[in-house]
Amino acid sequence: MTDQSRNAVIGVFTLGGLFCLGALIMLFGETRGLFQQEYPIRAKFATDKPPNIRQGTEVTIAGVPVGSVGKIELVDVDAPGRGLYASLWVSHKYGVPRGSVARVVMPLMGQPRIDIQPPTGVVDPQHLPRDGTGEIRGEVVNPLESVIDPKLMGTLDKTLEQIGQLAAALTPAADAFTDLLERRPIDQVESPEAAIQGVTANLSTAIQRLYNVLTHFDTVLGDPAVQSNVKLAVDNFRVASEGVKAAVEDLKLFSEQARSVAAAARGTMDKVDQTVVMTHQHIDALGRKLTTDADKLSRLLDYFLAVGQQLAEGEGAAGMFLRDTKLYDELLLTFQRMSQVAAEMQTLIKQWQTQGVGLKLR
Repeated sequence: MTDQSRNAVIGVFTLGGLFCLGALIMLFGETRGLFQQEYPIRAKFATDKPPNIRQGTEVTIAGVPVGSVGKIELVDVDAPGRGLYASLWVSHKYGVPRGSVARVVMPLMGQPRIDIQPPTGVVDPQHLPRDGTGEIRGEVVNPLESVIDPKLMGTLDKTLEQIGQLAAALTPAADAFTDLLERRPIDQVESPEAAIQGVTANLSTAIQRLYNVLTHFDTVLGDPAVQSNVKLAVDNFRVASEGVKAAVEDLKLFSEQARSVAAAARGTMDKVDQTVVMTHQHIDALGRKLTTDADKLSRLLDYFLAVGQQLAEGEGAAGMFLRDTKLYDELLLTFQRMSQVAAEMQTLIKQWQTQGVGLKLR
């Protein structure tokens, strides 16, 4: 082979190598869309929650693989806190609806992936442009959300928030408790500067005072003279207790005797009541008899009045009796006896009234 032929073959192989190198550069570089049926969508992520993705991370739409991650760069190289962009290369067969969210799903095991979540409740959504200007929001999903119900996660977050609020509310109480347990000597509390500085006694000061009191009390009781006096006082107290005990026994005996006397007095009163009742019964019977005798006497006097009228008029044989001296004496004697009975009865009635005995005449 001549030199010219050899140089031609070398040139052809060199051009072929350069062509393959350029094709590989465009295939794996930013010009991958020239040879593949994909278009880029930019997803913006916040830097406070880094997405932990790299080039080649799988991209899905509603769980269906549609592409992969391309270039990852900062939004502003001079301000890294503004976030970062990830180029999501999506197959031309799939459109990305406006309002979609690129969620970085980080499973407990395995590599993370980006799942593009379309907006819910939109029947005919509009799609992002495929010229590389489309942009969506990116967010990082907690690994626990992939295995725990999101509602439960919301409840857990709310519970943690309430625990934080409770801790904030308990902080003043904890500070007050710490101030209560802070060591404050008695000299510091009683010093003139304490009132100016607002230093007051707390639990530590009270414990110190109690300790001093107990120490002083132990010192006093340790004195033999005090112990002798305490022993004497205890003996006197025992003697007094025995006297009180005897007095209580006497009082108990007196109470029993008083109870017996009361029972006897109650029996006597019952007998007196019976006697009074019987006396009332006798007086009632006597009163009824006196009433009967008075009625009889009244009828007799009426009869005598009629007879006297007849005698005064000189009628009948009664006039003959009026001339009889013996009959007059008998009548006079009868009236005298009746006067005596009435006087005795009046005396007896006054005596009963004086003694408190009621008299019933019926």
